[in-house]
Amino acid sequence: MSKKNILVIALLLLVSAAAFLPLISRIGYMNDDWYLMYSAKVYGPRAFIGIFSVDRPARALVMIPAYALFGENPLYYNLSGYVFRLLSAFGLFWLLNILWPRQNAFVFGASLLYLIYAGFLSQHNGIDYQSQMVSLAAAMLSLALSVKAPWMKHGWQKFALFSFSTILVWLYLGLVEYFIGFEIFRWGCVFLLSARNGGTLVQKIWRTIRLAYPSLAGPGIFLIWRLFFFQSERGATDVSLQLERLISNPLRTVYTMIVQIFQDAFDVTISAWVIPLLQLRGFIQQWGVALAVVAAVVVFFAIRKLESGESLDEADQSRVTYEALWLGLLVILGGLIPVIMVNRQVAFPFFSRYTLVSSAGATMILSSLLMMLKQRHLRNGLFALFVVIAMLTHHANSVKAAQETAATREFWWQVAWRVPQLERNTTLIANYPGPVFEEDYFIWGPANLIYYSEKQNGKNIQPGVYAVLLTPSTIEKVHARERQEYDRRKAIIITYTNYRNILVLTQADTDSCVHVLDGTRPEYSSAAWERIREVGGYSEIEHVLTEEAFHIPPRVVFGPEPAHGWCFYYQKADLARQRGDWDQVLKIGEQAFGQGLEPRDLIEWMPFLQAYAVSGDADRLAKLAPIVGSDPYIVQQACQILRRTPSLSPSTLDVINSRYCSE
Repeated sequence: MSKKNILVIALLLLVSAAAFLPLISRIGYMNDDWYLMYSAKVYGPRAFIGIFSVDRPARALVMIPAYALFGENPLYYNLSGYVFRLLSAFGLFWLLNILWPRQNAFVFGASLLYLIYAGFLSQHNGIDYQSQMVSLAAAMLSLALSVKAPWMKHGWQKFALFSFSTILVWLYLGLVEYFIGFEIFRWGCVFLLSARNGGTLVQKIWRTIRLAYPSLAGPGIFLIWRLFFFQSERGATDVSLQLERLISNPLRTVYTMIVQIFQDAFDVTISAWVIPLLQLRGFIQQWGVALAVVAAVVVFFAIRKLESGESLDEADQSRVTYEALWLGLLVILGGLIPVIMVNRQVAFPFFSRYTLVSSAGATMILSSLLMMLKQRHLRNGLFALFVVIAMLTHHANSVKAAQETAATREFWWQVAWRVPQLERNTTLIANYPGPVFEEDYFIWGPANLIYYSEKQNGKNIQPGVYAVLLTPSTIEKVHARERQEYDRRKAIIITYTNYRNILVLTQADTDSCVHVLDGTRPEYSSAAWERIREVGGYSEIEHVLTEEAFHIPPRVVFGPEPAHGWCFYYQKADLARQRGDWDQVLKIGEQAFGQGLEPRDLIEWMPFLQAYAVSGDADRLAKLAPIVGSDPYIVQQACQILRRTPSLSPSTLDVINSRYCSE
């Protein structure tokens, strides 16, 4: 291996590590990780077979050994995902070196921009995207092997490379079928090499087929299996369903697809370097800017180093640029067509995964256009600018993921302090600052990992408690007191949500603690979400089993127990209030106040106000009245709740009426 190749590999490793690794230990379960890890923990890793059987069965071949190696620890999955992403960049670097062996700077630039491509925002979602990263690495290695194979001198060498390449095709397509656009990349590379020998277009095509026809075996066999033998239960991966739509209305479908291809091609090539950074700019921190600048300076001088010794004349340089541009465009189209055919499209941030194949073509185009610039400092400066954009995007994305992880862990630790046990079959409604809830298992996943981490059903995956997202439809069903709903997903995961059986858990903002609402006297923060107010009166506090043993959230998932600040004491006081142990509420209050702890959300005075009222401590009630009264919404609730508290002394009632209910 040449010194320049060693330099490139080292730079790819260092820059990508700076982009993806600084906060990796602080990023936990995200999105679909919750139901995947719950299923594996409770029902064993063989649960992945049933989960993925409906759309991508090969994913079980990745997730079962991954779970055997990494268990429940998200750090190891994220590290593994990074390694496979890095391997895919090494594969692209090898492939581009085969195509353009004397273009060191261009090959490095394209490989680096591909590796830290700013448009893919799910790198930190290491569990759910483990298969995508393995598929990406397998695809790139398969391409490089099949492009290298025709030029090997010995037949056994060709056979070995083509055979290994075919196995990798089955692997990468089995994991992610819409990655089939890589096959366009493969044949574009072989055609490019064979076309350099001259001849007519027909001769070039025929020569290309003769050189690499064994590469047809991989996708050919996969497509036969996928189209004629495999029955997908998921619409987005059901090929026959998508073809039916095309056949039923061909003109409209084709027109829509063409328009979408142009839009997505623009997004992959241009918008990916603008929109994600704008969306995430609020999460950028100073140290991230410093890291991005350092990485850009290193890349600036590295490209200068790699350019030294390159002696291509202007004609050769123009040929390389032309080849890279049309091949890059071909890869972009090849990556997008399978995505668009299943009615999906590139969108930041939630559907950034559809850029993965096309990103290789986009970065080839960007790198080749930059290499056309005659002024070396301008060219290298623009390369460095793209590095800064990518580094800042991934830095901000990691900060956001780390903050969401922290918010999630804090929320569920507070729930564990407040709720010894949840009654089986309870339906949870929850919200807290940070994560966006897209699926109900974002809620029931963590709840069951704490409270029901044992089998509930011998045949199917069934959580002990369920959840619903707080949508307008959910509000209507709660108000109508609708009966339970049966739902089956991924063939083996079943839930029975019940709108007559709900418990509301809410954290209005970062200044608030988690509030477990009692529908008979719901207490709302001033910052409470309006939808929470619409369902709070239906929350049934009796689903909190106060006399059961406490459950400790597993450290590997929820992190170490947070320091016992105000919210710890609030949760314990609120639990004591539910038990009717007013002396314990007073005792907990003295412990908290003795440490100088007080609520920032004024509604959290309520357990203590009620305890003072029950104990007849009118002086403490009077002293707190100005504090609580600073927020009219809170004092109005305090008035109503305190007045309904039974067995109050006349002096206590006088204070309540004069200080809390005077308006």
